[in-house]
Amino acid sequence: MVEMGIDDREYARPSRGGGFGQRPRSSKPWTVNTWLIAICVIVFVLNGFLGNKLIDWLHFSTADGFLGMQYWRFFGFQFLHANLPHLLFNMIALYFFGGLVEHYLGGKRYLAFYLLCGLFGAVLYMLLNLGGVLIGKEVPGLLFNDIRSPLVGASAGVFGVLLAGAYLAPKVRVLVFFIIPMQLKTMAYVLVGIAVYTVFINGENAGGEAAHLGGAAAGWYFIRNPRHLAGFFDFLGKADPTSEHFAFRKSKQIQDNEVDRILDKVHREGLPSLSGKEKKTLHDASRSRREDH
Repeated sequence: MVEMGIDDREYARPSRGGGFGQRPRSSKPWTVNTWLIAICVIVFVLNGFLGNKLIDWLHFSTADGFLGMQYWRFFGFQFLHANLPHLLFNMIALYFFGGLVEHYLGGKRYLAFYLLCGLFGAVLYMLLNLGGVLIGKEVPGLLFNDIRSPLVGASAGVFGVLLAGAYLAPKVRVLVFFIIPMQLKTMAYVLVGIAVYTVFINGENAGGEAAHLGGAAAGWYFIRNPRHLAGFFDFLGKADPTSEHFAFRKSKQIQDNEVDRILDKVHREGLPSLSGKEKKTLHDASRSRREDH
């Protein structure tokens, strides 16, 4: 958990323009990180009411998710939790560190980041599980559990968030177990080291730790290469602001509007009225169109 002073908390800050008898400011819309936490909590509660039916439908396993081609499980398992402590641990970590990563990436890229970290967690779990089944028990680091063993939890995505947080704010102080002071970077890599060791010796919850490592690896990579997150929502086309297609169309539209403005100026005032920057814009646009044709 991050150490925070009383002045860091929103409710302790002096109001801006507010007071008795004045209309309160409209509340801010929920962030993607807040929605992720809320969905995990709602799914946990609903699953209890439904007698674990959601776990049956959404958990990931090598048999169902990969061999059974039920590909929704690569994402569905990320919103399930086995018990209340499991949920609380993941949501506390997401609450304290997810906002930092979302602020850096933006909402939709953060959603892509989180889901991809979970996806990579499932993929690594699956590969090590298949390796254990096909090769046998001679190779340390493979998973030898039944291919029908269920994988649930947001931990893979959370590990990706922790690795991203360690990159963005490595020296932020955290309290591990509310007691031990440690830098965020140190805590993140200690947890990764524990996961590596557990998988290598096939220790308790080796499958879960394998998913943690997949999520951590994805988080480490994508926070350093956020441009690769742009294509995740490309099926939405220009409706998605993270789409490279949308970015290209938007940039081209801005350039076309500027060229039209410059041409209107030439028509009204003549070519000598253009500034050096406007002449360069016109020249670049002309050359780009020749290359396109």
